[in-house]
Amino acid sequence: MPRPEWDMIVFDVDGVLVDTSRSYPMVIRDAIATGFRVFLGGESTGGGFTMEHFRVTKHHPGFNDDYDIAWAFLSAAAGRGETLADALPSPEMWRDALSHFAGIDIAGWVQESSGPRVDREAVRELCEELYFGEEELLRIRGRTPRHAPGARGYWRDEAPMLKRHWSTLPLPSGIYTGRPDSELVLALRTLHWEGLPGERTVTADSGVFKPSPEGFRILGNVLGGSHPLYFGDAASDRAALAAFGKGTFVAVGDILTDAPLRFDTVEEGLDALLS
Repeated sequence: MPRPEWDMIVFDVDGVLVDTSRSYPMVIRDAIATGFRVFLGGESTGGGFTMEHFRVTKHHPGFNDDYDIAWAFLSAAAGRGETLADALPSPEMWRDALSHFAGIDIAGWVQESSGPRVDREAVRELCEELYFGEEELLRIRGRTPRHAPGARGYWRDEAPMLKRHWSTLPLPSGIYTGRPDSELVLALRTLHWEGLPGERTVTADSGVFKPSPEGFRILGNVLGGSHPLYFGDAASDRAALAAFGKGTFVAVGDILTDAPLRFDTVEEGLDALLS
C-alpha cells in the first residue's frame, strides 16, 4: 500500500518513462562531431563524446537540458586542438571541471570557463535537427534542417520503459520534464499516453526548469497533492525535489547509484513501493 504521505506520482521522462539511451546521447555525440566541423572548422576524427561523458555530466544538477551538454562540450573544445580527439576533454578532465562549478547557471559557467566561442542557439538548432529528423522537424517545427539534412530522427530509437497507462496508476500522476512540449509529444506517442491532459505536464515551455521546485507546486495544484513520489534519473531531478522539501525521490537507472532509494526500472519501483 502507498505510504500515507504520498498523494501523487510525478515522473521525469528521459531514462524513466522512456529509454533514451539511443537518442539524446547520440544527438549530443553527433552534434559535437558536426558542430566541431561546422562551427569550429576542425576535423571530427578520433575519439568523441561517450556515455561516460554523459553520466559524468548528469551527476551535476545544472545539466538538465541535454542540448546544453553539446554546447558546453563544444565551447570547451574550442581552441584546444585541430581534431576532436585532441580537443574534447576526457571524462576525468570534465569531472574535475564540473567539481569547481557549484551553481546551476550553465550559460554563465560556459561563458566564464570557455568564452563565447560557439553560438548556443545554433547548437540547439543542430540538436533539434538530429533529434526530430527531417520529416518531424518540418511537421513540428515548420522548417527543414540547415546543418543535418537527411537526418532520420533519433527519437525513433526511443522505447517505452513503463507499460502501464497513466489512468491505471494508483495515485494521481503527472510529468515534470526538461523536454519542450514538441519533444514531449513524441515521448507520449512512444508511451501510448497521448490522452494525458496537458495540465498534468510541466515542460521547458512552462518556463520552469529543474532543479526548480516550482514544477511540483504546479502539479500539486492540478493533482490535489503536496507529497509527490518522484521518479527521476539525474542530479537535477533529485535537487528539484530536495528544494521542494516534501515527498520522496526514487532514482531510476545507473546514474545516481548513490541514491538511498533506487531501482533499475520505473516498473520495479512502482511494484515495490505501491503494490
